[in-house]
Amino acid sequence: MVRERPETSLESRAVAAHRAYVEALAALERAVHIANCPTCQPDGTTDREHALRCASAEAEKERRRVLFRDLCDKLGYVPVGHGIALPSAHCPSRSRAG
Repeated sequence: MVRERPETSLESRAVAAHRAYVEALAALERAVHIANCPTCQPDGTTDREHALRCASAEAEKERRRVLFRDLCDKLGYVPVGHGIALPSAHCPSRSRAG
């Protein structure tokens, strides 16, 4: 009898952690963009609030990076080929620039 690998295998956990890390990278990129783009900044948001959002996004990105790295260390390799990529960013000011 051949046993199938459970969905919670170390590799699938590493892939999920990689996906979460990439999502955190995108969230950090959005937070930094919003803090620096006059078109995308919400009205009434202070520089301090932007800085706190960016710091929070950076901390979450780092937490997820460490989790992914630790899973890859346990696994012994970095899983590849799972179609994980940063989503394209949309900024209204970019469409007017060209």
